[in-house]
Amino acid sequence: MQIRAGSLLLAHPAHGEINRSQQVVYVTESNASNTLGLVLNDRIPNMDLRQIMLEKGNSWHSDSTVYRGGGINPTALVMLHSDEWYSSNTMQVDGCFSISSDKTMVDKLEMGNTPLWYRLFVGMEAWQAEDLEFELKNRKPRWLLLPKPSQALIELADGNLWQNAVAEYSQDVFADYI
Repeated sequence: MQIRAGSLLLAHPAHGEINRSQQVVYVTESNASNTLGLVLNDRIPNMDLRQIMLEKGNSWHSDSTVYRGGGINPTALVMLHSDEWYSSNTMQVDGCFSISSDKTMVDKLEMGNTPLWYRLFVGMEAWQAEDLEFELKNRKPRWLLLPKPSQALIELADGNLWQNAVAEYSQDVFADYI
């Protein structure tokens, strides 16, 4: 089972860990030592980009929901976006999406220079490679791995993301048996 950038980690339906219940994590980087990702469906109530921009001394004229990407570096603003757009610190994840995190990104957004699709996060998730492998291969795994999720699934609004991701995972597993 290979974890790669662009994969999705889905909280296992049978796993009862409350703080991970129905989480969907988009893997942004995976190598021999660690894996990094963004929780796609953990919307932060009462926080939007306008609030963050004001704190940074910038203005913003519309609402943009902000998500809790994870517990690592919780003050860092990270943007997952379509890969036609770039900033001074942009890393391509797969053939469809990139991530950015820098002051230039904020300035470009403020000027109306936005990607076709994007989602904003504070913080990220991180695992040591062996820890995540254990969580996937354990007798009672905490995660399901969807190695090649559809672009439409990643871009889906967070309300039914986990249910749709589990359905796509089930289709992949079923297709492997046929």
